Amino acid sequence: MTCHAARRMGEFERKLRETRREVGRAIETADVELAGLEPDRPFDIFDAAARDLAYGVLARLEARDHEALVEIRAAETRLAAGTYGTCEDCGRAIPVERLRALPTARLCVGCEAALEAAAR
Repeated sequence: MTCHAARRMGEFERKLRETRREVGRAIETADVELAGLEPDRPFDIFDAAARDLAYGVLARLEARDHEALVEIRAAETRLAAGTYGTCEDCGRAIPVERLRALPTARLCVGCEAALEAAAR
């Protein structure tokens, strides 16, 4: 691995670690907020509706953050294995610009577009 490539991998390693910490803090915050929504006193129907709405939003955000954490860990595993930046579908290199924008990218732009088109 060249010095330039090693620096680039270090850049992605730092970015993934930083993002993992941010997502972890977001999950902790959501846990605290969700715990605070537990009914511990009588309330009226409007309080119940507001609580249920807030609970639903926080639960969806927390699920999204858990999914992001799984993707971050998978990217860190690929980094450690030396396969980071290689498209899991076609085997070609994922452009550095894409990895900078989406450090957890598993697919190159072309394969991602084909996957999204097939899903429609």
